Amino acid sequence: MNTTESNHPMTLNHVEQTALVLLGMGEDAAAKVLRHFSRDETQRVTKAMAKLNGIKSESANQVIQTFFDDFRQHSGIRGASKEYLSNTLRKALGNDLAKGLLNDLYGDEIRNNMQRLQWVEAEVLARFVVNEHPQMQAIFLAYLPSETSSLVLKYLPEDYHDELLYRIARLQDIDHQIASDLNALIERCIEQVSTSQSAPLSGVKQVADIINRFDGDRGSLMEMLKLHDEEVVSEIEENMFDFLVLGRQSETTMDRLVQEVPLDLWGTALKGAEITLQQAIKRSMPQRMVKALEDDMQARGAVPLSRVERARLDIMSIVRELDESGEVELILYEEPTVE
Repeated sequence: MNTTESNHPMTLNHVEQTALVLLGMGEDAAAKVLRHFSRDETQRVTKAMAKLNGIKSESANQVIQTFFDDFRQHSGIRGASKEYLSNTLRKALGNDLAKGLLNDLYGDEIRNNMQRLQWVEAEVLARFVVNEHPQMQAIFLAYLPSETSSLVLKYLPEDYHDELLYRIARLQDIDHQIASDLNALIERCIEQVSTSQSAPLSGVKQVADIINRFDGDRGSLMEMLKLHDEEVVSEIEENMFDFLVLGRQSETTMDRLVQEVPLDLWGTALKGAEITLQQAIKRSMPQRMVKALEDDMQARGAVPLSRVERARLDIMSIVRELDESGEVELILYEEPTVE
C-alpha cells in the first residue's frame, strides 16, 4: 500500500494500519491474507487487531479506501472481538497454532485485568471467589501474583487447598470462553468492591508515620498536639512504635537490644533500611559483630519485603517487652525539658 504521510496524517503505525484493513475485510478474507504472514507478523498484527478501538470513519477511510470502494458506507471500526479473532486465526492457521496465539492474547489481557485487583484485600478476594467452581478458583489464583495467591488461599477452606493447587499445577491453557468468563468475574469483583467498601484510612497511623519521619522538633510538635486532645496523642504514640525509632535510642538501650536480638534477625530487618538507621544500630555492635552482620546481609541477597517487615515486627516485639518490663527506656521523641 503506497501511502504518504501528507496524504494520510494518521497516528496509526504500519502494523495498526494493516490490522485496520484486516478488520474491514471480514473473517474469510482476513484469514486468506494471514496465511501469507510469518509467525512474528501474525502475532504483531493480531495483537494490534485486538487493541484497536474507536477508529473514526474518516480516519479508517484514509487507510483502506484503495482496497474497498464501498467503505464510505461504514461508520467506523471497533476492536476485533474474541470471536472474530478466534474464527479468523483458526481459518488462517488451523486449530492448534491459533489456540496458542489466542492463549497469548487472552493471557496478556487477563494479567492486565488482574493487576487491577492488587489493591484488594486477600480476604475480600477469597470471599468473592469461594462459591465459584474449583476450576475457576484455580484459574483465578493462577493469574494472580504468587504472593497474593498464597494470601487468598489462606482464606479459602483448608480442606480443598490441595485440590486447588493440583488444578493449578495441571493448567496449561484456557480457551477464549473461559478467558471471557474470568474477565467477567474480575469485573464483578472490582464492581462489588468499589460499591461496597470505602477506602480504609487510619488518620492516627498516618500522623504517627509523619512524625516518625519528621526532621524537626518532634517533642514540641507532640506537646502542641496535646493541647488539642491528649487521648489522640496517646493513640499517636502507640502507633509511633515503629522500627524507625531505633535510630534515636540511647546507647544504653541499643547495647541491650544488640544483646537480645539474634544477628540473623538484624540481617533481615536491616535490608533496605535507611543508611542512618543502619549506622545507628551498628554503632552499638562490636566490630566483629558488624563484620558478621554485613557478611550475613550480603550473603542473603534480595529478600522478599514481607520477610523484612516480619523481622522488623519481631524485633519491635522484643523491644516492647523490654520497655514494658522497665529493662530499657524507649524514646519515641525527645520531650521538651526545663531546668
